[in-house]
Amino acid sequence: MLPSTTQGSPGPAAFRKRFYTLPQLVADMRVLAGRRADLRAIFEQQRMDPLLREQVTLAVSEVNGCGFCTYIHQETALAAGADIRELAAFAGLDPETVDEDHVIAIMWAQSRAEAGMGEAGEHLERAVTQRFTAQQRRDLDTVIRWMTLSNLAGNTLEALIRRVRGRKVPGSRLFDELVIGGVYVAGSIQTGLRTARMRGKSVRDVLREATATIRASA
Repeated sequence: MLPSTTQGSPGPAAFRKRFYTLPQLVADMRVLAGRRADLRAIFEQQRMDPLLREQVTLAVSEVNGCGFCTYIHQETALAAGADIRELAAFAGLDPETVDEDHVIAIMWAQSRAEAGMGEAGEHLERAVTQRFTAQQRRDLDTVIRWMTLSNLAGNTLEALIRRVRGRKVPGSRLFDELVIGGVYVAGSIQTGLRTARMRGKSVRDVLREATATIRASA
């Protein structure tokens, strides 16, 4: 299980995104290091449906970006026997085209991310167990963990930017921000290359867009 993440304290200018400390990052990287074969199978060999993979990563990113809790609503709906199509609409998906298994997987990913990689609620855990094999659940868990690491490292870089602007994030340490921010930027170069190829743009343009997004959100 990934260590619990940290949030800034409430307030008008509070940094409400989760961020990393260096020990947490190291612990999470160890978990994923043991799943290198799984990551290759998921991202390079398409062992997981690419559409589901991207839907899960987007769902996790949304949770880690805003921190709004979906756990209670999802659990209540499932416990009440809500129709899968209704849940799809609640999750912001097109109820006419979405795959029912995808809805459950996305909701599970959201709940796991919101819980700091803890378990989702009883009904949601049961639904995932019934619909997915042990290997499929491990793959989903791996994607959630990988995306959470990326999200929180990016959020920590944002904390560094806020510090430079005179808006220090409560609980975040300069050393962690510098190290983790540097690691995130280094990793972004490879991501930038891949994104540039996909979009037919130069790496410079892609990184410039990403930097502008980070600065705006910070």
